[in-house]
Amino acid sequence: MKKILIVLVTLIVLAGYAGADHTLPPVPETQGIVTSASINAVGNFASSTEIQWRITAEDDLTEIPPLETGIYESVYTEDTQSDGVGLVLYDKELDVETSGQISGQWNIEATKQIAFVGIDGSAIVSGDVIMLDVAATADPQVTSALICPFAEQVSPVVPAHCNRAEAGSTIDMTVANVRTTTSDRFISPSGDHPAELNHDIRVTELVTDVPSVGMASAYLNVLIQEGGFVGGEGLDERPGQLMERIEFSEVSAADGAITLFEKLMHYESGMVR
Repeated sequence: MKKILIVLVTLIVLAGYAGADHTLPPVPETQGIVTSASINAVGNFASSTEIQWRITAEDDLTEIPPLETGIYESVYTEDTQSDGVGLVLYDKELDVETSGQISGQWNIEATKQIAFVGIDGSAIVSGDVIMLDVAATADPQVTSALICPFAEQVSPVVPAHCNRAEAGSTIDMTVANVRTTTSDRFISPSGDHPAELNHDIRVTELVTDVPSVGMASAYLNVLIQEGGFVGGEGLDERPGQLMERIEFSEVSAADGAITLFEKLMHYESGMVR
């Protein structure tokens, strides 16, 4: 019996201003990494990408821990491979930019498109993960981090915070038509541009009336720990006081003949947003 699964999920998680991430400025010397891959073949196939990124505003990375100011960490991985012979169409674009990026621009951006038809039961497996983690102590100089002249009316300091967001998706399919887009931003000219993380997956029919066949899943995990200050006395009143904690987790999956599986995931955190 033919099974048709239709899944459409849109998910947005937003962290408030109470001590949210205000991004970091770039280091003086910046780099750009761009790769592009296109494959049209009948046979076996494999591709993998891994980025590990750490940046701090004032600390020495080699001396963390302990943490004196703040640190951002981001990881992006993509791993795709077939377990036998199949018709493969694969396109991948990756852009890594270490300079400061404003809203609508990204430090890590990746787009992947896969079309696959397995021969004699062979399948293609592909997974993507994007993670953004920030830990920061209280900063009494909110005006040095933000251009917005009204920032001090919201909070006289940038309180301590420790936030983590991770999104990803996986497919295991004998017939596949899949597109993923992944991006994050955590380095900006000023803290007026919030930290952001996005991951989208869309699985559709290979051609009209020929669904993708197999398993597709996607998830988003978020941990938010925000500091704050009571009494308005500034940094020395209650340094590092935890005033908000949010844990969020969601997983969506489909298995069978898939006409549509779409999941959009977005995380945003900033003093100004």
